[in-house]
Amino acid sequence: MKALKILLPAAAAVSLVGHVWAVRTVRADRARLAEAYQLVGTDPLTGLANRSGLAAALVDLADEPYDIALVDLDGFKQVNDTYGHDAGDAVLIEVAARLLDAVSEVDGAVVARLGGDEIVLVCPSPAPIAGILGAEVMRVLAAPVVLPDGRELPVRASVGAVSAMAGDESSRVLRAADLVLYRAKAAGGDQVAEYDRVDDLPVVETRPVVRLRDMAETARALGGAA
Repeated sequence: MKALKILLPAAAAVSLVGHVWAVRTVRADRARLAEAYQLVGTDPLTGLANRSGLAAALVDLADEPYDIALVDLDGFKQVNDTYGHDAGDAVLIEVAARLLDAVSEVDGAVVARLGGDEIVLVCPSPAPIAGILGAEVMRVLAAPVVLPDGRELPVRASVGAVSAMAGDESSRVLRAADLVLYRAKAAGGDQVAEYDRVDDLPVVETRPVVRLRDMAETARALGGAA
């Protein structure tokens, strides 16, 4: 049996081609737009979410409970000063990969770099397990980071953990994490401090303030130089 050929009128063929072209153009535009949105919300060094990406994730989680772990590497400035910024970047990239892997199987989890060596993990959770999340952070960071030249650098971190309830204001949750992270730093670092939800979440300052843990780092540095 001979194959049947369907002949379209010239005008219809042109219309069909135009339709296919238009669909491809729209898809390409959507892909570029999606890529642009992703770039806006992504940290270029580590590939983690950035502050904008974190803010969007916290909006999505506003009506459900979640746990948060705020991570700050201990002595990271000394890494940059001693080994150079390339080494510091390598440490951040490896730490980011480990933290991302730690929550990779948690649906809706987000890991974001807030700047410098400050990283936050957010995990939706029906039960408050912030302390467990913080302990997992310490576990995955226990092994040293191997630099491109083969040198090994130990990684130490302080973690502030908070269990957020549905409806909690995200800025106050982050502030609570910041406060307990300071406590961990002030106690010598390399540990987890969890915010006691018996207390109300702290009020967020509307004016710029010096971070308490930065003051603690400065005080320790001055004490060591004395």
